[in-house]
Amino acid sequence: MHEMSIAMNIVNIACKEADKDGAESIASIEIDIGRLSGVMIDSLKFCYDSVCKGTMAESSELLINELPAMAKCKKCNHSFEIDSFMALCPECESYEIDILQGRELKLKAVSVN
Repeated sequence: MHEMSIAMNIVNIACKEADKDGAESIASIEIDIGRLSGVMIDSLKFCYDSVCKGTMAESSELLINELPAMAKCKKCNHSFEIDSFMALCPECESYEIDILQGRELKLKAVSVN
């Protein structure tokens, strides 16, 4: 389960940043996750609760922004939402697309106390 290592990295990064700012604890951690990132959000939430124990983030809340996957057709320039890497343009039925968004996994904000 790679969600455990993801949760560990998120908490480690957040704790290092909070410590730099002299914070006593972390109130919340906000992350962006794209739908094509391969991260199982429910598993990540479960792992997050375990990883936070004994850290500055122990009572923190994990705020997840799930980003839709978006693509643009290389043939007709139509932008559209997708649910897989092999998507068909709804306008011209081409498979030649550029994925614009949806693979993200980034720490967006850390709120401290």
